[in-house]
Order: sequence, then structure tokens, then C-alpha cells
Amino acid sequence: MGERQSRLISERLVLEPLSEAHADAVVDLFADPAMSRLLGADLSDPDLARTMVENRLAYDGPPELGHWAVLLDHELVGLAHLRPSAELPGELPEIGWYLAARHGGRGLATEAARVLLRHGLDDLALHSVWALVHVDNAPSLRLAQRLGFLPVGEGHHYNGPHRVHVALPGPR
Repeated sequence: MGERQSRLISERLVLEPLSEAHADAVVDLFADPAMSRLLGADLSDPDLARTMVENRLAYDGPPELGHWAVLLDHELVGLAHLRPSAELPGELPEIGWYLAARHGGRGLATEAARVLLRHGLDDLALHSVWALVHVDNAPSLRLAQRLGFLPVGEGHHYNGPHRVHVALPGPR
């Protein structure tokens, strides 16, 4: 560990380390109110979305972790992170994913999360990767199950009820 954040490539997607060059596209991504439905803030407000992007760009944790822009054919279609959790004790590594609704149903969120999870567990040799999924986010709950995450409890995180999941090294 200690290396720089990697650019990750899957069959259809490229996950690039988030940069200022992605900022406007991320703000546009969250302009759809559906993207914020289960978040603690309405990021369809461009000022709030820009603040969220600035906070992510200011990330100062381990350099191999952080935030990624999810690109399909050079277009930003989502955002993902693998970073120390601000919600779980001990700064456990937490994964998260956001995909534009218009790209849903094609397996893109699964593909992005899978490549990021494999990167964390296989390439970086993390002992675990944790996911906090809102209890009303059925698609993300199914995605976590498909990726082999184990549900281990529930808690109040990110201003709402979330299921806590963990993925451990080994076959997935």
C-alpha cells in the first residue's frame, strides 16, 4: 500500500481517479433529484453538489484509496469510492457507488463496484471492504448480494437507516 490511486479498467468501463476535470460532469450527474433520494442532502442543488465534489477532491487519506469517476465511452456515468469510512469505527475501508438512473439496468453499477472491490481486496490486499447501503435502496442491496457482501447489521449512517455489509478476501 502507499502507491497512488490506480486507473481501473473493466470490460465496458474506466474508473479514473476523480479530478477537477470531472467536477462539472459530477454536478450534472447529481442534477437528477432521483440521485439524492436516499442521501442526507439534496445534491440536485448545484451548490451542494459542487461542495460534495470539492470535499471529495480534498480527500487526504491513503493515496491508493479515494474517489473514482466512472466512465462509459468517455462519458461520466457514475461516481465510486473506496476510502476510509467516516461512518464506521477504525476507518474501515468503505466502498460506495452512484450510477445515473438513465444507465441503470445494464449491469454497469455491478461492473464498477466489482472492479473496485477486486482492486481493494486483491490488488491492495485489504482485510475487508465495507458497504453501507440505505435500507430502501433495493438495487444496491441486490448489487451488494451479487458481489458477495455479507450483511452484518444495520445502523444509522449518512442521516438514515443503512444495512452494514462486509466483503472478505477469497472467491467472489
